[in-house]
Order: sequence, then structure tokens, then C-alpha cells
Amino acid sequence: MTRLPLLLSLVLLPACQGPAMPDPPRMPDLSLGLRPDRPETEAGICWASDKDLWFRAPCPEEMTADRIATLQRALEVRGFRSGEITGEMDRSTRDGIRKLQAPLGLDSDRLSLDAARYLGLVPIEIDLPDPQPEPEPEAAEEAQPAPDEPETQDAPEDTAAS
Repeated sequence: MTRLPLLLSLVLLPACQGPAMPDPPRMPDLSLGLRPDRPETEAGICWASDKDLWFRAPCPEEMTADRIATLQRALEVRGFRSGEITGEMDRSTRDGIRKLQAPLGLDSDRLSLDAARYLGLVPIEIDLPDPQPEPEPEAAEEAQPAPDEPETQDAPEDTAAS
């Protein structure tokens, strides 16, 4: 008799687990975004260059002291940087950026946008399909006329003269 509840719990246990964890982000190939010529300037898109190669980079206004400190921690956790977290783009931070990016195809101490996305410093752009327009509700219900306003009767005026 005790075997049935035990067997039932073993069968139902996998159904209680949450969804599987997504795969971690794969290492980007930073050489794919390299351009030999300076790209046209566009609003909200920033470029950096190193050794006559251009690549997308986080815009300067995005690289606040807090974001740089987060970058330093991300590099430190991955073994690309050691030292004090300063929130400044110092030599050890630039060296760490180069150590991260060089094996990925970009030998530069300037942070690329793809590397920043890989580290989780800036949002990842996802192409989502356009939402489908909602279907029009069927005209099954006829529009009901608005209720008439209640009629008010004015009191008869006393026209008798005194």
C-alpha cells in the first residue's frame, strides 16, 4: 500500500521541476563586426577604432563610473583583471579588455559593443516578430442608443398679476 504513493511521487516529481536553464551566452566572434572604413554617423550608434579597424562600441555617455566598475568586476571574475575596483578606465582595465577580446578576434583595449553585451554590461538586441494586430470584434452587438435624458417639467409660471 505504501508503494503506490511512493511510485506516484516518483512519477510526478519531474513534472514539478521548473523549465530548463537556458544555455549561457556563447563567445562572440568579434572579428565579424570589423570594418576597414569609418562608418557613417548615426544617432545612438557609436564606433571606436584601433589599428585602422572600426567596430561598434558602447557610447561614451553609457560608460559611467558604475558601469566601468561593473566591467572591472566582470573582467576580474573571468581572470582578465586584478586589482582595486576604481570605476575608472585605467591601464589594468584596458589590459583586461584586450585579454578578453584578443582571442575573440579583436586585439584592442577599447571595449566593443559585442564584448560588452557578452559581459552583460549593455542590453542584448533581440529581433522579435512584429505583433499581430488584434482582430476586430465582430459586430454581433448592435450599438445601443444612449438612453434619453429624463424629461424635466418646468413648474408653470404664475402669470396672474396682482
